Amino acid sequence: MKKQKNIINKAERRKMLLEQRKKKSRTMIVVAVLAITIMCLGVYFVISTGENGNIQVNKPSQSTMNQDETNVWVPLSGITDEADFFEYDSDGVGIRFFAVKGSDREVRIALDACDVCFNAKKGYTQAGDDMQCINCGNRYSIDGLGTENIGGGCWPSYLPIEVNGDYVYIKISDLENKRDMF
Repeated sequence: MKKQKNIINKAERRKMLLEQRKKKSRTMIVVAVLAITIMCLGVYFVISTGENGNIQVNKPSQSTMNQDETNVWVPLSGITDEADFFEYDSDGVGIRFFAVKGSDREVRIALDACDVCFNAKKGYTQAGDDMQCINCGNRYSIDGLGTENIGGGCWPSYLPIEVNGDYVYIKISDLENKRDMF
C-alpha cells in the first residue's frame, strides 16, 4: 500500500511540475510579446522624432497649393508664423518645402531638406522662431531662411521664389532640380 501511495505522489508531483512549467512558459511568452511591443514602439518614436524629442511635423499642408505646367503657387494669405509644409509630386517623388513668415512678416520658403542631412529624409520641424533639422538638431532662425547656403554646412536648402500679387510662385524646374534630395 505504501508503494502505491508513493507512486501516486510521484505522479501527482510530476503533474504539478508540468503545470508549473506550462504556467511559467505562458508567462514568459506574455513578457516576451510585451517586450517586443515596447521595443517596436520605442523604435517608432526614435525614427519619428529628432534628438530632442520633437515629433516630425513635416506632413503636407491642408492649405491650397496650385500648379500649372511651369509653376506651383500658394496664397500669401495662408502663410503665417507657423510653418506650413507642402509637397509637389514629381513622378511619384514628393518634393517637400515649407513656407513661414519671419518676424518682419516677410515670407520665407525653403525645401524640407537639409543641404547636408538630406539623405536622412527627415526634414525640419518648427521650434519657436527657428526651424530645426530633425536629423542633426541644428537650429536656424526663420528670419535668415530663404537664402543660398554660403557656409557649405547644414542649412535648409534654398528654393527661389517670386511674390506676385496674392501668391508666392515657385518654378517647377527649381523643384525638379532638387528631386535627388528626396
